[in-house]
Amino acid sequence: MSNHLKGILMVLFSTAMWGLVGILVQYLISSEHFTPEWLVNTRLLASGIILLAITYIFYERNIFKVLKTDFISLLLLGVIGLLGSQYGFYICINHSNAPTATILVFLLPVFIMLYTLLVKHKRPSGLELISILFAITGTSLIVTKGDFSSIILSPIALMAGIASALCCVFYTLQPRKVLSKYSSTNVMGWSMLFGGIFISCFNNPLDIPGEINLYTLSAILSMILFGTVLAFCFYLKSLDYLSPTEASILTVGEPLCSIILSLIFLNVTFSSIELMGAVLILSTVFILAKAK
Repeated sequence: MSNHLKGILMVLFSTAMWGLVGILVQYLISSEHFTPEWLVNTRLLASGIILLAITYIFYERNIFKVLKTDFISLLLLGVIGLLGSQYGFYICINHSNAPTATILVFLLPVFIMLYTLLVKHKRPSGLELISILFAITGTSLIVTKGDFSSIILSPIALMAGIASALCCVFYTLQPRKVLSKYSSTNVMGWSMLFGGIFISCFNNPLDIPGEINLYTLSAILSMILFGTVLAFCFYLKSLDYLSPTEASILTVGEPLCSIILSLIFLNVTFSSIELMGAVLILSTVFILAKAK
């Protein structure tokens, strides 16, 4: 297996796990009355602690060394990149709806392409431009089901959605230097912990808004272990093999995974418009796989 294909599979695994998180968060908020603030807070704190434990046991005994050299980078990654992207997405949903928020956040590859063009002076290839067009169109068809009147763009929603996308750009580009020196589990562990500590100043994680039972506990643990710990580590590791633009384009698999999981577990129907969007999103995978 080539390194390029390995990177693609890593991103696709991450998007599948993030799609799972979408289903779990929907269940926890709508059916079990948990709040977005508590879920983001718990997700970051628990994931950070787990990743640092994994780092200490399997990779680096001195998990504090990175704080001496890159404390500010980790703090910014946690608060701006991880917390900002997640919380901005929730704010956008609260002031518009999920389709609008998803479309705005998945402008990510466009912003990264502009960054590489303006800052790195690297022009995107023709295949990358086609992939971005297919990815955004496919995502729009899936989340709106072809009804573009469902898009609600209040000023707050627009700003929050774009801010969330820019925060995603930040956590895609910013940690590359520190990741060359330390393991991804160490970098993500401290960053998530810092993000969780920051939001804890405004939300008490011990004040549990919903009921903890077997089902909600399973959903929360799955959100933390699969949708956060594994997903973010695989995504960052994929940057060893893919360009930031390629990795960001492939993240549009997340809404497709959400639709498939909803179809399996929530008995949600899959329309012809959504099928067309799915074909466009899947085509980006094959285009980028053939690009190398």
